[in-house]
Amino acid sequence: MDQDLQALGVRLAESVVRNTAGAIADRINALRTKRRNEETIAELEQIVNDLISDKSEIVRIAQAYQEELVSQQISSSDVEYITENVVPVIKKLIESAAPDAGQATQSQEMMDLLEPILSVETVTVLQLLGFNFRKAIGQPLTELVSHAILAKVPPNNDSVAEMKKLSIQHEIAFYEVAKDPDAYARFSEMTGRK
Repeated sequence: MDQDLQALGVRLAESVVRNTAGAIADRINALRTKRRNEETIAELEQIVNDLISDKSEIVRIAQAYQEELVSQQISSSDVEYITENVVPVIKKLIESAAPDAGQATQSQEMMDLLEPILSVETVTVLQLLGFNFRKAIGQPLTELVSHAILAKVPPNNDSVAEMKKLSIQHEIAFYEVAKDPDAYARFSEMTGRK
C-alpha cells in the first residue's frame, strides 16, 4: 500500500509543477509577445484544457488518497462488533488449536494484550495518531489463525518424506563432523558439549 501512496504523491507533484502560477503566467506572456490572435486563442484554449485535465487528475488523486485512508480506518461500530463477537470466537479457536500448554498460555497472553486495545476510544485515538490496526493486528491475527488451522491438518506424504530426508541429512552431517577430530573439537566448543 505504501507504494500506491508514493505513486499518488508523485502524480500530485507532477500536476502541481505543471500548474504553478509562474508556469501558466510564462505561457500566457509568451503568447502575448506573438500577437497572433488565432494562435493566441488556440494556445489559451489549450492552457484551459490542460488546467481542466489536471484538475480532474487532482480530484482522482484526492479520491484515491481518501479510499486508501478509509481502507485503513476501523469505525466505532466495527470495533464494537469485533469486541463483542469476534474476540470470543478467536479465544475459543486459540484454546482448541494450542497443542501444548505453553503455546496456549502464549496465545492467551496475546489475546489479553489485544482486548484492552480494542475499545472504541483507544482505536479512535490511535488511528488519529496514524496507527494502522489492520496491519498491526489483522495480519498477525491472520497468521495465528492460519497456524492454528494448519496445526490441525495432518502432514501430507510429501512433507513427511521431506522431513525424513532432512533428518537423515542432519545425521549424515553430524557423523561427518564426528569423523574429523578438528571439526568435532570446533563443534564441541561451539555448542558447549564435551
